[in-house]
Amino acid sequence: MSTVTQTAPESPFKRWLSGVTNAADLGMLPVIAALILIWIVFEVLNANFLTPRNLSNLAAQIVVTGTLALAEIYIILLGMIDLSIGWNSVLAAAIFSLSTVFFHLPVAAGLALGVACATGIGFLQGMLVSRIGVPSFVVTLGGAMVAEGITLGILTPHGGSVPLADNLTTAIGTLNLDPLWSWVASIALFGIYAALTLNSIRKRAAGGHEGGYAAVMRLIGIGLILFGAVFMLNAYRGVPFLLMIFLIALFASAFATKSTRFGRHLYAVGGNAEAARRAGISVKGIQLAVFVIAGFLVGLAGYLDAARLGVASASVGNGDIMLNAVAAAVIGGTSLFGGRGSVYGALFGALVIESVSNGMNLLGAASSIRFIVEGAILLAAITIDTMLRMKRMRSGRA
Repeated sequence: MSTVTQTAPESPFKRWLSGVTNAADLGMLPVIAALILIWIVFEVLNANFLTPRNLSNLAAQIVVTGTLALAEIYIILLGMIDLSIGWNSVLAAAIFSLSTVFFHLPVAAGLALGVACATGIGFLQGMLVSRIGVPSFVVTLGGAMVAEGITLGILTPHGGSVPLADNLTTAIGTLNLDPLWSWVASIALFGIYAALTLNSIRKRAAGGHEGGYAAVMRLIGIGLILFGAVFMLNAYRGVPFLLMIFLIALFASAFATKSTRFGRHLYAVGGNAEAARRAGISVKGIQLAVFVIAGFLVGLAGYLDAARLGVASASVGNGDIMLNAVAAAVIGGTSLFGGRGSVYGALFGALVIESVSNGMNLLGAASSIRFIVEGAILLAAITIDTMLRMKRMRSGRA
């Protein structure tokens, strides 16, 4: 009489580990591993890299790149690209500075004016892309040139830059939260994220889906990173106010993309626009909404940049602000083919880019070396993304 050997059911951890080791589902692990490696290398080369003071500088440096990368991620999730984010953010910063310094508008009014301008540009570009069908590459390239021309036109009479008033710089760009309020704010942000995550797990479990273990592990990881960062920043001057603004935008975007119908439709349109249309999703509406949201974030980034530097300068647009943002979005795991990625990639991608820049500056390395390293990291990220997409296509999961 033959006996049948029954195997024990696979544990949730083993199922999650199997999914992770399947090279088509690496998620954020590669960029986090790369970030840890970068930090170890620079700490070995320069013991000042992981000091509270330098980490505080790094936290302030990632704000603008991260916010622009967040805007770019929305666009890339559609399978499109936005080349205008750099100059549009500089234009928003110029409008904010001119309105508050020369027209003496309150800070809130100047901020609203600059953000409204960038949002309006996003709306116009979204209309051309969604309603007329002009390729996003062409639309945003033209938009960048127009924004550059307007920015030069309004800043050139003032010498190409407009410094903010001292009280504005002090009140906005150099403000750090009190350690107590840093903990309160971080706990509040993490509490909101935890509640949303647990609610998502509950809904997935009710629908018979798995993945709760991975979500809990991700929740724990984000908590460790968040509270560890607050601890280190409080050891110097506290959490920069600008960083809190970026984190609020990041968590709000995470909610919008992961816990709302808009987010589900966004990924569906980016994955296959024609299939989404046949499923009853308003493809044009999603595309327009994404460009408007990206425009708002670009305007916010312009405000953060002016506040951090204490000046709105046309020379910022001539730098690598746009390239860094696109690189951060891609390095953060957002697929250039659309439909795959997480807004948290804006944070980790910006950390990678700015960590390399910060570490190179500490070592006194030439800018040429920094560009080579950042370019190599970007090429590696795109190569991995392409290879994973090919594997998904072969397995029928693309």
